[in-house]
Amino acid sequence: MKQILKNLWSQRAQNVWLFAELVVVCFVAWTQIDPIVVRLFYQNQPAGFDIDRLVVAEARLYKTIWQDTHGSIEIEEETYDQMSEKFTQEMKQLKQHLLELDEVAYVSFLDGIEGYPRMNKHNWEIPLPNDTIGIDIPWCFFDIEEDFFETFGIQPIPGSPSQHELSMNSGGGQNLIITRSLAERIYGSAEAAIGKKLDSGSTYGDGAGNKYPIIYTIQGVVEDVAARTDEYSTWMAFCPNGRLYLSDYQSKARLVIRLKPGVNMTRFVEEQTYRTGELASEHYVICSFVPYVDAPKNMDFSDTPDYNAQSDYDFNLSVATAIFFLINLCLGVIGTFWMQTKRRTEESGIMRAFGATKRRIMGMFLAEGFVLTTLSMLITCVLYLNYVKTGLGELCINPQLPQCQPDPTWVADKPLHFCILAGIVYVIICIVVSIGIAIPAWNIVRTKVVEALRDE
Repeated sequence: MKQILKNLWSQRAQNVWLFAELVVVCFVAWTQIDPIVVRLFYQNQPAGFDIDRLVVAEARLYKTIWQDTHGSIEIEEETYDQMSEKFTQEMKQLKQHLLELDEVAYVSFLDGIEGYPRMNKHNWEIPLPNDTIGIDIPWCFFDIEEDFFETFGIQPIPGSPSQHELSMNSGGGQNLIITRSLAERIYGSAEAAIGKKLDSGSTYGDGAGNKYPIIYTIQGVVEDVAARTDEYSTWMAFCPNGRLYLSDYQSKARLVIRLKPGVNMTRFVEEQTYRTGELASEHYVICSFVPYVDAPKNMDFSDTPDYNAQSDYDFNLSVATAIFFLINLCLGVIGTFWMQTKRRTEESGIMRAFGATKRRIMGMFLAEGFVLTTLSMLITCVLYLNYVKTGLGELCINPQLPQCQPDPTWVADKPLHFCILAGIVYVIICIVVSIGIAIPAWNIVRTKVVEALRDE
């Protein structure tokens, strides 16, 4: 180590530029890699429900249900209710067609047209019992008697009604099903939540000016479900609509299919793609089948306000941009170290003339690179820490408000988050520097001593 430090100091004029370049590269790489690592980590967290053997069938409107003369739906309230009921019946017809397929076990609907990577959800703030703050609950709508919990494979906790009972939900919109972590947050334990009344914090009017609180009954509790892939949240409530509601964007609809055990999902999708025109109701026809995990990025919902389609697009764009910049930065680092190492051919020849082995020379060159990388990474850590503290950057953590579920993963643990990302960046830069040193070093140590010292 003493010899390595001596060599670095003797070549300080050249090494100071290498050091500065490494600090800049480490800092820029950190800012690019951090959001990608966090997003990929969240995407690979367990969804909490059985995604295997799930297929999404997309249905499109091929015959107009209503008269649209202004580019949007403008109908009376009574007509709207009739159209929503008609839409529900159309979806149930398609569901029946799908259930007649030998490979299909259950079919459920996706509420509206919004397509989330894992499951639809909407935020709903409710006050906590015996507390002064409210909490934001992501909740998911489902239609009564649509086999929702069987289709998604969401498991009830012991002591809770079965999947079938929860899906039938005789109480309709007055009942809620919540996840285990949410039940524990509100009532202290999951089992204690079953049968309890939950004040939504909202009211409804009777038309005569009177307002009444909206109170739900917790019908059951299910195991935790992570509905989103860009954040960690297992608080969730499931609410039966009683029917599907028509929206301005209902030219398309999606149904989720649970295949029977042993069915090859890829083969099923390929086979059914050829008979899509045969599966139709009066106004809708199923036009495609896609595995559930691929549905958000493969289906065309360009005319709908799809949050996750935009989110996925932004993430993919950020990944592509990060890869482009990182490749260029890494190539620059490799080129710089490559040229610096090539200039040391004579030094290598002198060392070999005095008995140094090829392995020792290679090891010394690589060790010098690791020392430079380590020192530059330490400086980068100080710079990045101040960068975060000044508010110019963040550790890719969503703001944790009191009403939001705390993130228990390493992402929310700032010291651990900082160390993990520093380690990832350090390993990447070490690999890049090693490539820039090892290849030319291997070539020069193989050069004959006489040729290496020719110009000495």
